[in-house]
Amino acid sequence: MMILHNVVFGTANDHPREDQERVIQEYLGALFHAGQACGEYFFTWIDGRLNAHILLAGHNARARRYHSKWGKEALREVVRVFGQEPVWRVIDDDAPKRNTTWRGAPFLFLATDAFDWDSPVCRGDTGRAIPLYTLPIDFLQKEFLYFWQGAYRDHDNLWFGCGALEIPVYKQLALPDSELSQQGRDFCKHIEAATGVETYYYLMRYWGRRKGDEKRRCPGCGGAWSRPVTEGDSFRFFDFPFMCKKCRLVSHAASCNDDERYAHIGEYRSAKRKRTRR
Repeated sequence: MMILHNVVFGTANDHPREDQERVIQEYLGALFHAGQACGEYFFTWIDGRLNAHILLAGHNARARRYHSKWGKEALREVVRVFGQEPVWRVIDDDAPKRNTTWRGAPFLFLATDAFDWDSPVCRGDTGRAIPLYTLPIDFLQKEFLYFWQGAYRDHDNLWFGCGALEIPVYKQLALPDSELSQQGRDFCKHIEAATGVETYYYLMRYWGRRKGDEKRRCPGCGGAWSRPVTEGDSFRFFDFPFMCKKCRLVSHAASCNDDERYAHIGEYRSAKRKRTRR
């Protein structure tokens, strides 16, 4: 759903270039924190005018009605410095005319990874990302989600690196009660309360067992959580073979069963076993 835009801010000869860039950075930063922008952006100076190229998270994402209080204040500062509002131009040939909405979805899920810049909130029937700025949650929650997604990407990148932090980081991604997972699950509760749509948290599962992994219990409550998925659907990310309605958790089958040393990570542990491991 990311749409590339060119934004022309104009010229402000009465202000140093550093001040002009600072004002724009504050404005664009507000768009990111409100879920209106995603990915990265960069500046260019063309014929003495300051431009920015930025990915917006959906159709009409720059509309003022989606701005936070901070965003509106930053926009006023832009107008004060440049004497005009920014001029936006879509430079994406395949820009959608409508946003993916949470309305009518059978369920929503929260998932992201090291390479994902789109919204981490997705529909359960199509897997399409729902722009954060369209969700009926307050701006503080949108900002927290923005930072949570950045933290998840950082963890995922560290895990890919396979260094000394590989296993501690994997625990953050795979355990339902890790700090990262708990934050994500709290966001799911806020989203579900606001939309009325069941919202699930995705747990990574990389290491598994050679036998019986498909029958593993929910790591949250210990109940059954496997569900039938047809062979054709199994290649679609959002067709989760594991789903617990009670704990609002979803997951996939393990990607690797060659090394069972770490298969216990992300599996159900009774209260007695938890005390023993401590």
